[in-house]
Amino acid sequence: MTLQDALREHLAASGQSIQRLALQAGLSPKAVAGILNQPGRRPTQKTLDALGEAIGCQLPEPGPRKTYASLIGTLSKKTGQESVDRRNAMLVSRIRKVVRAAGWVPEIEEVDKRRMLERFAGWSPASLGLSPGSFATYKADVLTAIATGCGANRKAGSRDLSGLFREIHEAIQESDLKQDLKLSSGSFLFFLDRCGIMPDEITETVLHDYYWHRVSDSNKTEVNCRKHVKRIAALCTRLSSRPEFSRFRFPAVSHPFADGRDKYDVPESVLAAFLEEFDGPVTRWAMGTESRDGLPYAAFLAQLDSKERTLRADDKKSLLKPRKGGRRKSEEERRSAGFLREDETWSTGTLANRRGLLLAGAKALYAATGFLIESIAEYTDPEVVESVLEAVAAGNSDSEYPSSYASTIGKTLKKLARDYVGRESQDIEAIASLIKDHASGEKGIAKRNRAKLREIVGARQQRLIDVGEILIDEVNAELDRRARRCRGVLRKDLIDAELARDVMCVVASDILLARAPRKENLVGIRLSWISWQDDLAAIRVPNVEVELRNVDDPDLVIPLGPHESRRLRLYLDKIRPKALRPGDATNPFLFPAQGPTVGRDAAFVGLVERLMRHTKRIVGIRMNPHLYRHFVGWVWLREDPNRLPDVQRLLGHKSLETTLQHYAEIDENLALDRWQQFLADQKSMQPKGFTGRKGLK
Repeated sequence: MTLQDALREHLAASGQSIQRLALQAGLSPKAVAGILNQPGRRPTQKTLDALGEAIGCQLPEPGPRKTYASLIGTLSKKTGQESVDRRNAMLVSRIRKVVRAAGWVPEIEEVDKRRMLERFAGWSPASLGLSPGSFATYKADVLTAIATGCGANRKAGSRDLSGLFREIHEAIQESDLKQDLKLSSGSFLFFLDRCGIMPDEITETVLHDYYWHRVSDSNKTEVNCRKHVKRIAALCTRLSSRPEFSRFRFPAVSHPFADGRDKYDVPESVLAAFLEEFDGPVTRWAMGTESRDGLPYAAFLAQLDSKERTLRADDKKSLLKPRKGGRRKSEEERRSAGFLREDETWSTGTLANRRGLLLAGAKALYAATGFLIESIAEYTDPEVVESVLEAVAAGNSDSEYPSSYASTIGKTLKKLARDYVGRESQDIEAIASLIKDHASGEKGIAKRNRAKLREIVGARQQRLIDVGEILIDEVNAELDRRARRCRGVLRKDLIDAELARDVMCVVASDILLARAPRKENLVGIRLSWISWQDDLAAIRVPNVEVELRNVDDPDLVIPLGPHESRRLRLYLDKIRPKALRPGDATNPFLFPAQGPTVGRDAAFVGLVERLMRHTKRIVGIRMNPHLYRHFVGWVWLREDPNRLPDVQRLLGHKSLETTLQHYAEIDENLALDRWQQFLADQKSMQPKGFTGRKGLK
């Protein structure tokens, strides 16, 4: 017997009206009518308990939730009324389109109004290929179809709590706990209620089980589920120390996750001796300020100048005016003194990256074997290197994509072994062999990025290209909304720092599509790098700021088209001033720093992350600058394979071989596509044995 059947049976037997039963149960006058008229409606447990008490019996649970396939089936049934059937057919068409755009499988995806609203909130009209007016109509029609065919059809949750757990939930809501803890508590208490777990039985194992339940049962990512469970652990610990919750006997419990920043669970203090050497003499050597023997670079220059003056004391050339700053020292002289060449030194960013790699390798080895690395000389021993790379590879073996992490550590160790420690050639060859053994086997675009690129086709490709246009439309829509509320105020005065940051993302998207510069070159663009020829803008990134380029290489020029140049000019003249913080009026960067914790005259380092959030929302993929580089080359070559030299120059590859390695796989895809096109062209439009509407003979 369904819930609706039980209610109708009681009403027939008692002679009560629907409204009287609702009032007797202490509910709104239309509560019972809503349950009876909308079979998919899921009343709360509180409502069921109240009705059960009024009727004098326990009511059955609501029926299972509908899937989109069953909703489509319900709406597809003919009613005999032409206008209703036509309307339902239109609703079915729109539901199918929305479900397909969301990537849901209609046969298994349960209808959930809340989740549908979240999906529409994350879309723009371009996400469905619609105008703003049609987008609003689609949303209204889909929600109407859900209400008509399913009622609320809501997912069971905190409103269905019963007994002790309802009491706990109400006490939490009435407490002075932080709002996020109040909001997080409901789903966890519902999990405990349904599993029959009492508060004093909560352990790390229970939290671990809850984590996997939430991963499988919600539409949240694993990262968000992990954060949620950590907050639940904090909630339990706080409740355990609060007198007003003592009767519930919550324990103080830790979350079940290891520190994500240290997968090997080895503190840095264990490696203090190694780090002291790396952060001292190795760092000074790697940055070119000191030789591997500890000779300061200034002292090295003084020695050479002194020697040169002695050799030329009786030489006629000694009359010549010496060069300012002394003679330029040759690379051979630098090398023989134990210094790196100028193009071999590490920047601050590279140094931090290499430190992290070596630290991870040393931790992996210690966690796996107990062997503690205490010096760079010990670290670069081929036997130690072999064990480190094996330990790191084992720690990354569960990924579905091949990892080059171990071989990258090996390359860093090879440089240190050869140039800092000065190991024998056979040791260097042994390390090189180990690097080759642990290479991922991938050339060009990594497998992970190739998988993402294959998803950027059709409508997604167009949305990615139109990200700037979509964001501008959204900014204008928000300005329209503000203008309606603030009559008489100029639109430019309605722009705040938040909207300005969105316009920054628009300009950044234009620049990435123009030439796909690397992250540091995008974020670090200075106003002085922008030049104008008539109404066209060009950004000239100095060669020394570009990876793998030196003073003898050309600058990286990023030209912008007419539309993008106009948008950049608008940003510079009217939007950027809104983004400047007080006291930062002389900020030299195109994208000035945001937030109160960053110093003056700095760049907006959070720009890329903000843009990635927008591309994830609009396109469905997080597009970092490196993936933009692959996208630009991938798309252009897919359209015209003869553009290989153009792609090489566009992306700044020094050799055509590099471009070929990155995009060779396109050849196979193009061959398959062309073969399919050939088959389609060769096949008859009307094969024998097929008669169209009548079907097969």
